[in-house]
Amino acid sequence: MPSISRARLLAGTSAVALGTLARPFPASAQSVVPLRVGAGLIEANAEVHYATDMGFFKANGLDVATVTSNNGAASASAVAGGDLQIAVISLIGFTLAVNRGLPFSIIVPGGVYDSSVPGSGLVVASTSAYVNAKALNGKTIGVSVLKGLDQLLSSVLVDKNGGDSSTLKFVEVTPPTMVEALNLGRIDAAYIDNPEFSLAKTRARVLGDGEAAIANSFVETVWFASRDWLAKNGDVARRFRESIYTAGDWAMANPDRAGTILQAHLKVDQPKATQHFATKKATTPASYQVLLDAAAKYGVLPPTNIKDLLWTG
Repeated sequence: MPSISRARLLAGTSAVALGTLARPFPASAQSVVPLRVGAGLIEANAEVHYATDMGFFKANGLDVATVTSNNGAASASAVAGGDLQIAVISLIGFTLAVNRGLPFSIIVPGGVYDSSVPGSGLVVASTSAYVNAKALNGKTIGVSVLKGLDQLLSSVLVDKNGGDSSTLKFVEVTPPTMVEALNLGRIDAAYIDNPEFSLAKTRARVLGDGEAAIANSFVETVWFASRDWLAKNGDVARRFRESIYTAGDWAMANPDRAGTILQAHLKVDQPKATQHFATKKATTPASYQVLLDAAAKYGVLPPTNIKDLLWTG
């Protein structure tokens, strides 16, 4: 499958100049539209903060209020109930929601996994006796959401290392408390994402990268809305999509400045951004499909064709 490449934008470009490069929708041709958008406290969701702080939403005629969501399930419920117009969720979580009958479509891909810059991993306490993922047979693993992406990645990694994922026990743990839960012995291992993953390395030991066990690159998160809302607000959704692509390009080209925004919004001590994001040119249906196929293999999802999930507006 094609790799997800970094955007080749000049570091230090001003917000105004970058907005010109991204060709925002002309302000004179649009009214400013308020939106409530849900996002979690992980770096893969941070495009919404970059787009707000750097003025990319404003350049596209959007006034976005970001609402912090505890997890993807909460975001899906809020979009379904109309409390949010748009939210971000893992591709696995999104597909689970659609399979439960929620009428959602993907507007734009968000974070992508790139094996050259791993941003998550299966970890144990620094004092743990477990030396590899195979040793976790029968153990308890903390994940942010049950039956979600982190559970799938843990299972794939254990099996790739000769273990038996069917023996694993999974419990839901909020990301900021995972390392504490490890060191208190409440769980044996945890699958942790950035920013906690980068910050945890002094207090935890990495056993492996579950994402690399699937493919070198693939779409991890997606921004979505209800089909009914998209049918009535296609122009607004296109403006949002343009803003998100621009924000991702900017963050990858300006990791130090993006790191400052992460510190302000996620309240973490992370000097620079490391997350890769989807780009217009590099993202294809195959960029999503490889993860959906892995989820189907492990029984997390039924066989799913990504083309059935994408908004075509």
